[in-house]
Amino acid sequence: MFLVGKFCRSSYIPDVSADNEKRWVDVLFPRPPLRPFTYEVPERFRRDLCLGHRVVTPLGRRKMVGFVVDFVERPTVSDLREVEDVLDPYPLLTPELLRLTRWVADYYLCSWGEVVRAALPPGVHREDQLVVRRMEDAVGSDEPLTDVEEGVLGLVEEKGKGVSLRTLERRFGKKGIRFGLGRLERMGMVRVEPVLTDPEVRVRAEWWVSLREEIDSEEIQRLRERAPRQARVLSALVDWGGEARRCDFEVDFGVLRTLERKGWVDLWEEEVVRDYYGHVAVEKPSPVTLTQEQKNALSQMDDALGKGLFRVFLLHGVTASGKTQVYIEAIRRVLDQGKTALVLIPEIALTPQAVQRYRGHFGDGVAVLHSRMSRGERYDAWRKLRDGTYRIGLGPRSAVFAPLENLGLIVVDEEHEASYKQTDPAPRYHARDVAIVRGQLNGCGVILGSATPSLESYFNCRKGKYVLCELTHRIDQVPMPSVSLVNTNEIVTDEESRILSPLLRQKMAERLDRGEQVILLQNRRGYATFLRCGACGMVARCPRCDITLTYHQRNRRLRCHYCGFQRGAPGVCPECSGATLGYRGVGTERVEEEVRRFFPGVRVSRMDSDTTRRKGAHDKIVRGFEEGRGDVLLGTQMVAKGHDFPGVTLVGIVSADTGLHFPDFRSGERTFQLLTQASGRAGRRTVSGEVVIQTLSPDDPALRFAAAQDVVGYYEWEMGQRESLGYPPWGRIVVVRFKGVEEVVVAEAARRFVALIERDGSSEILGPVPSPLSRIRGMYRYQVIFRERKDQDPSGRNLRERVRKGLTRFWEQTRFASVRVAMDVDPADMM
Repeated sequence: MFLVGKFCRSSYIPDVSADNEKRWVDVLFPRPPLRPFTYEVPERFRRDLCLGHRVVTPLGRRKMVGFVVDFVERPTVSDLREVEDVLDPYPLLTPELLRLTRWVADYYLCSWGEVVRAALPPGVHREDQLVVRRMEDAVGSDEPLTDVEEGVLGLVEEKGKGVSLRTLERRFGKKGIRFGLGRLERMGMVRVEPVLTDPEVRVRAEWWVSLREEIDSEEIQRLRERAPRQARVLSALVDWGGEARRCDFEVDFGVLRTLERKGWVDLWEEEVVRDYYGHVAVEKPSPVTLTQEQKNALSQMDDALGKGLFRVFLLHGVTASGKTQVYIEAIRRVLDQGKTALVLIPEIALTPQAVQRYRGHFGDGVAVLHSRMSRGERYDAWRKLRDGTYRIGLGPRSAVFAPLENLGLIVVDEEHEASYKQTDPAPRYHARDVAIVRGQLNGCGVILGSATPSLESYFNCRKGKYVLCELTHRIDQVPMPSVSLVNTNEIVTDEESRILSPLLRQKMAERLDRGEQVILLQNRRGYATFLRCGACGMVARCPRCDITLTYHQRNRRLRCHYCGFQRGAPGVCPECSGATLGYRGVGTERVEEEVRRFFPGVRVSRMDSDTTRRKGAHDKIVRGFEEGRGDVLLGTQMVAKGHDFPGVTLVGIVSADTGLHFPDFRSGERTFQLLTQASGRAGRRTVSGEVVIQTLSPDDPALRFAAAQDVVGYYEWEMGQRESLGYPPWGRIVVVRFKGVEEVVVAEAARRFVALIERDGSSEILGPVPSPLSRIRGMYRYQVIFRERKDQDPSGRNLRERVRKGLTRFWEQTRFASVRVAMDVDPADMM
């Protein structure tokens, strides 16, 4: 009943130049099974079928929607099943996107189907489900039925129509339900058939009404006596200038249809494009005179932009040096050639400001794609990019798959940000690196911009792979902010002074008294990072994760920021019943309390995950502060990235050590980047800025170089550390993580995997060991780290192939079916 039918697997590297009769195709499914299957193409589809088309195909007793990814010359088996239908008039996936997604699957050790699913907007997929129907000519059976089978028959008869298998599984449980359906089907009592569900999103349209010809008031008055509702519609249309939307009339649609039949009105449908940022005010920017450094950067890009050459440019510019204006000028050049452009930004939080800038210069031809948009909004933006209505795509990492054709430029703003790396679920790709590969496939320029480039990009400039373009001065020669480093170890007064040091309070008072604005960065949300008993040492921990619970003052709750578990804060210690509980560590709520205590009446806006959960909340906070409706903007790293607040003249880093000592080789680099980026928010117009950095580790190199605003000096120091240890960019890392509910089984699975790896001496295998966060959401986690120097395997292909072969052998060990395995190539986070 549920067996998979005949199939043939062939080479599934897309060959867009294949020129055959299109008799056989490889079809890839964006859900299991995750490998292509070969099908025969009926004569009626052969002329128009293209790579990337969505097709309906049978697979066992199921119907599935897949994508044509290759044409097959000669299948190795006969009696293939046929493609049943082609769903769209044109392919959803372009040949270029097929090549790109195939590369992502190969490089990041995941299935091609997973990447294709990630490249498409959610809601467009048509899933299949099994539906159970009662046979009209069913006869009774002498065989006794189980309780489950009796229940299934009763429910199907009660509904009078098909009941989905999912509904039956929810009602009667999954155990034995398929076996019972098989018995009922053999007895001729039910029929189980596959049905394709409709896509969740569709084109949205609304009806419009217009007067066909002029009508006088006397005629409307005569109509009012016998058809008052029709008269009201006509009267309203006259008042509204002869045209209105159907929703403007409080009448049934039948009234409008009657008026259409009488020849008085015309009805038509018009597509409505859903736009998440339709409310954002856009102003035409004033003309800009480029600085000499900006002109020099653009001149370095001339060949790539004008001749369609693939080249990667690292635009290293200090904060407020005008990197965005360089992007805009470069985009304008490729648009003038009839090409398209893609702009990636690191955070959804930065999208409103980016929309204002790019729509201000390029009008409504900018489409935005990100996960906080509704499915309908994403679908409309994706569709308009696909059909060429919009020529600029904008968004965070998933926008790297935007369906733009004829690409002329890709921009990756703040390219150093770790948020460009997808962590869970697969595919675990890095959007910056995917953007570079996409630029290579399209033969176009790629601009990576940052004030604090990643070590990998800086290294590639040194090796000559990237072209370095520098902006060393701020616009209008505004000086960089002065930086003060405060050693909080030397503060011996009350604890509150450690949160806001005397120097920081003094600077805040001076700036606030002059009507200027302040940004405070504390990269921890909540009130306190953990709860500890002073008597017995008990620390409140999450029962499902290897992590302490964070205390939130607003509703007096302890919360886990990994799995969402929460409970009320106890009044006494649950272990020893002592009343010596203390809240340790500082979060944004605690800092806000201190700001209000020291500066009563000051308007404080807090921006963290707790205050920006609702749709539009982040935009509201940013817009309000930008327009001067706030004095202090306090938050996590959200406040440090890319914002341009002209009124900010002081930035305070409450605790620069947060994240500095994580068990991750990138912790120092990330701290340096965060502090440098946050410092850049100060003094971005005519008033010079100041930065106060509070730390318990004033001698740490990352902090010293950040305080000196010495990017090159830090990179030289950090590069030496990485080279001696063989860490990226001098080496490559692949992390394989195992997780499951039984720790013994997970540990054994990890050990078995390592035993199956071929040893060639070229790479180092570390582990298996428990992950730094050894338990998350009730799942125990172990990891194996593969490390290899680039001079032994420049492309990393040998390392990935060894891991791939080891995983293939591992999956043959069926006793580990309960263990989940995740492969992370070039991980951004070692936790």
